[in-house]
Amino acid sequence: MRKLFLSAIVGAVCAAAYADVAVEDVLARREGPDINVRVTVNNPAKATQKGPVKITLSVRQSSNDAWQVIKTWTDISKLAGGNRVSRDFFQANHPLLRQLAEQGAFEIRAVAEAPGAPKVGEKVVSWKDTLKGK
Repeated sequence: MRKLFLSAIVGAVCAAAYADVAVEDVLARREGPDINVRVTVNNPAKATQKGPVKITLSVRQSSNDAWQVIKTWTDISKLAGGNRVSRDFFQANHPLLRQLAEQGAFEIRAVAEAPGAPKVGEKVVSWKDTLKGK
């Protein structure tokens, strides 16, 4: 009985550890003067990741500058294993993004976090990278 109980506990802990969140893609699209940033987050594990899943979008002009948060999403209640979710942010929603786009190249960072997830997912791209489709 004791071995069965310990096996159940170990199994539950291991199953919970397999849930995760990862930033799959950060893509900035420009149409005329307007920019849309799309962040795609996935759960590469088999288990469902409990939420709230938090995605933080930050920008900076260059690697010498500090990151400035322009948007945080916390509306993802869970993310099933193998599934993905995307969130869009439009430059009209934040004057800093418009200003950076007018000045030329800039960097975008997306960070995904979830309760109990073994690691934080992060991806950084530059405006030039997003134009090339990287």
